[in-house]
Amino acid sequence: MIERELIEYIRELTARDEPAWLKVGLGDDAAVIEPPGGGGGCLVITTDTVVEGVHFEPGTEPRLVGWKAMARGVSDLAAMAARPLCTLAAAHFPPGLSDAAARDLVRALVEAARTLSAPLVGGDTAAGADRLSVAVTAVGTPGPKGAITRAGARPGDAVCVTGELGGAMAGRHLTFRPRVEEALELAERCDVHALIDVSDGLSTDALHVAEAGGVGLALRAADIPVSAAATEMAARDGRQPLQHALADGEDYELLFCLPPVQAERLLETGLGELAVSLIGEVTDGPESCLLMPDGRREPLRAEGWEHRT
Repeated sequence: MIERELIEYIRELTARDEPAWLKVGLGDDAAVIEPPGGGGGCLVITTDTVVEGVHFEPGTEPRLVGWKAMARGVSDLAAMAARPLCTLAAAHFPPGLSDAAARDLVRALVEAARTLSAPLVGGDTAAGADRLSVAVTAVGTPGPKGAITRAGARPGDAVCVTGELGGAMAGRHLTFRPRVEEALELAERCDVHALIDVSDGLSTDALHVAEAGGVGLALRAADIPVSAAATEMAARDGRQPLQHALADGEDYELLFCLPPVQAERLLETGLGELAVSLIGEVTDGPESCLLMPDGRREPLRAEGWEHRT
């Protein structure tokens, strides 16, 4: 069973249990809740896991594992334009892991949480798993215009991304910094209709936005910002650099939809020191496509990462 099928099954099982205080539930980067009791205000909550052999190779330095685990969780907050509040972490240690490595990992989690303004306030440890894994729960508060979901894209919107895409597994997937400040600035400056972080690959995450909004996307291949690492990987494996940008994942850049005039301004100013690329438009749908430089229209297929059970 692939991940999206399992998520849909979970959605079916939990649909009748959704409480009134749940504002955004399954299917987005994070849940949004308004705790009952009269205190007011919403919380944005997400959980993410990194597993040895899936998200990092055996032998990866514990400090890098800790950073990635924490940064992935906080990136889900960025994907909702939320401000980090705190985090919790659960680490499952395999037999034979040294005391020094365990301490290094815990220290890395604490330091990463502090650096990302999401202090570690609790969690769990367990031993005996067959390989190292770390789960992080990140809690945030909505940004200046509330939590932005992936579901609001409108026909005519511009589709934009930050940074460069592809080739992250060459090393950037262990050192990336979540685009929290950029997302908050974006929400402050623009009328963002849909927002997601590019974790599973541009093609897959773009289609998440299209499906959630009931729209189509037309992406221009020539305007997709391809990283130097993607080009280097393509020279070694024979694939096209564009394919790496569409499918590799682990970029943790922002993909968002907004009015075209605001997108044009962002092209000139960027977000902080981060460049913004306008890569396409939102259409009436339901199909999404890739517009090739020679004029061909190819179906946009989800070629990114897909967990299977």
